Amino acid sequence: MEIYKPQVKAISLYKEIAQNIVNPLELLREGISNSHDAEAKVISIIIYRNCEGKFVIEIQDDGKGLNINDIHRFFNLGDSNKLQIGIGEKGLGTKIYFRSDKIMLQTQTTSNEAYKVIMDKPWEHLCNNELPEYSVEKINTSSGKGGTTIIIEGYMMDNPEKYFNFDIVKDYILWFTAAGSFKTYFANYAELHKYINNMQIAPRVFLEDKILNIKEEIAGTHQFYPPQEKPKEDPCEPIYKRSINYCRHFGPYNMATNINGEYVSLQLYGTISGLNCRKKIAKFRQGGNFRKRFGVYLAKDFIPFVKKNDLLQNSNYNHYHLLLNSQAFELTADRNNISNLEDSKVKWVLSEAKKIIDENIIPLAEEGYFKLRKMEEQEYIIKEKQKKIKERLEHFDKLDDLLTDEIPITKRPSNELQVALIFAAMISNEKIKKLIKYIDKIGDYSQHSTTDMICFNYNKEKVLVEVEYKLSSLFKHDHPYETFDYVICWYVDLQVNETKRLKDGNTLTLIMENKEWFLKYGAQKIIPIIELKLIVSKVKKIS
Repeated sequence: MEIYKPQVKAISLYKEIAQNIVNPLELLREGISNSHDAEAKVISIIIYRNCEGKFVIEIQDDGKGLNINDIHRFFNLGDSNKLQIGIGEKGLGTKIYFRSDKIMLQTQTTSNEAYKVIMDKPWEHLCNNELPEYSVEKINTSSGKGGTTIIIEGYMMDNPEKYFNFDIVKDYILWFTAAGSFKTYFANYAELHKYINNMQIAPRVFLEDKILNIKEEIAGTHQFYPPQEKPKEDPCEPIYKRSINYCRHFGPYNMATNINGEYVSLQLYGTISGLNCRKKIAKFRQGGNFRKRFGVYLAKDFIPFVKKNDLLQNSNYNHYHLLLNSQAFELTADRNNISNLEDSKVKWVLSEAKKIIDENIIPLAEEGYFKLRKMEEQEYIIKEKQKKIKERLEHFDKLDDLLTDEIPITKRPSNELQVALIFAAMISNEKIKKLIKYIDKIGDYSQHSTTDMICFNYNKEKVLVEVEYKLSSLFKHDHPYETFDYVICWYVDLQVNETKRLKDGNTLTLIMENKEWFLKYGAQKIIPIIELKLIVSKVKKIS
């Protein structure tokens, strides 16, 4: 029997990690995490194109720097000395930098070691099935210049400014990196300091986009819109005039237990807020929207990494901005998902969080924010109905009068339904009914049926009647000629002997015989037309 060790194809693995990056902005998450773990108090992100036109991302910090072993770990695969309280433990994150034309690193430690490191053409080497090399040069230290600068030059992607522009980068930093942590909300819980470094400290973050010529210091904490439970009206908003500016905070909630002798805790904080509030704290790249962004996030090290909206089980989840942190969460290698969902510790965290949401957060949101929205919706519906009634009355006043007392309707029709109404009034008047000739009674009327009316002739036979405002409309609707025996319209707007084609392909010809209109289908069928305008004129002459 022989014993073998599994072989690792390092080149393929390096390439796969660099190639399978979900979001190019993860470069920033990795760089900021390393700066955070180095206890940096100031982090600078600079975006520009160098003199050769290559796109460059530069990350600077004032942390404790990298010694020679740290430098090797930076480039090695799966080699990390980070403790559990650090943000990354797998040593894979920095490999996403390898999808570039050059990686440069300059660092100075607190013990006065300084190095300059260059890895040239890492992606080209990996694509050629070669491991890229890096050079390390020990350099002179500079007084007061401690910390690390990482420069990623020529990152391999189309149109990098589409992803790495000021607004998008700022949004990503504040939502999904260590410079957007919400740990400071829980700084008063002493037991958490054992698991998270610098709970009370948020780094200063400077973002400079030299391409757009924008520079700004941004808050180093996750952004929640300030509380605003008595909001002012937005004059530009038609419906949710007040709730659009509403914001209520929930938390901080902190719970802990012991599972199998192991300390487990959860921290929950967040808001319910209107659209204007959410717009202020989120900027989307192409394809993003509020339903995709907002909801319930799981977080580790107080940094959100994946949404978990089933904790809300609410179609209005996008109005919530809730973050659930637990150090019990274990992340996948790319840090974009949870890998231990079935762990008993995680199940406890999710179960307790759902209780808090169901029993504390949702009732308050329903009583405050959603109640206000419902009131505004009702106010809007009432105003819209009043507006439509006013518009209808104005429209009514502009309609022509029918000018006959024989029919209990004062205005001429302007649509098909009014034509049907006048026709019903006409056949209820025995004097006018004689002018109609063909139809004795109405049996049924429906705007949603293939044929508008089922009527009875004077022989008590059922006949099918199509109702139109003007005759030409008959040919615009989907009415096969077999589905009607008569046509009622307000007026005939076609010429004698004019031929029209129905949508079923059959052709009808308009004819007049003995001062009556008919549609003729070959020699097979003649369809009488009852023109109500003509009948009204006859009524006026009689009266």
